[in-house]
Amino acid sequence: MFFVVDSDREVSPQQAALVWQRLWELRDITPVNALLPAGVVSSCPLLPDEAADAVYLPTLSLVPGDTAWVSFEIDLMQYACPRGNLRMTQLEAGLRDCVRAGEQRHDTAEWASSAMSHDSAMNRRLSVLVRGWGDLVRRRRDDPVSLPVLGELEQLAHHIEAALVCASRDVAARNGYCPAIDAAGARVQRYGREMAARWQRAVRDNALRHRNLLTISSWDVFPRHDEADSRYMNLLPVVRCANTVSFRRDAQISHWSVAQFRSFYERVGAILRRLGDASLIAKQA
Repeated sequence: MFFVVDSDREVSPQQAALVWQRLWELRDITPVNALLPAGVVSSCPLLPDEAADAVYLPTLSLVPGDTAWVSFEIDLMQYACPRGNLRMTQLEAGLRDCVRAGEQRHDTAEWASSAMSHDSAMNRRLSVLVRGWGDLVRRRRDDPVSLPVLGELEQLAHHIEAALVCASRDVAARNGYCPAIDAAGARVQRYGREMAARWQRAVRDNALRHRNLLTISSWDVFPRHDEADSRYMNLLPVVRCANTVSFRRDAQISHWSVAQFRSFYERVGAILRRLGDASLIAKQA
């Protein structure tokens, strides 16, 4: 059971307080999860972002309905030295392996419906869930409220995204780019030969094989399996780097109050809303 909490919907303060109290009481009941409205960002700049109205269970992410995903998990701590330095060559190799294996699994998977089979063929969606952000900050003994620490984490996330994009582009060079790009291009080419030529140049320079690649859990800004220190909420902006946002939680929050629980979701919601607004502005520019 999933509760999607839409903070943009107008309710009375008393109703809102009651909803958050009930969600807090249900926080550790396994079949119950609180999620936030979230769109799905395209890794490929030639394809638009999408509204999400279904839940992808392996990562607890909101995704468009009847879409086909192949998921993997990368734990940053498996690539971290005792002081928190990352073995980047090995990490990048692990990311490339996920993309290559994901491409193969799309070819062999038996999807639950014809709509999902069609989506698999058209979009080749991957969800590479990269975990351990808060764990990495703690191992480095960094201050989670420090803006430079957040900046380093975001820089790492962008580097990971770039590695996934590079791997997807390599697969596209062998297997062809994401077929959904041709569907988008058909609409563009109706506006004449000049627009068609510009579109073909954009495809040549930017086309990827996979519409989506990187997933980050909003709860992974906390060190896992420990009591969640609210100072780590300052790392939440790192989720802006993801194509899909997960709500899988391993941190312990039984020591929190309902106010802290609500504050966490409100901060994540604010980040997701700003991300959606920025995406809309960029596509209108």
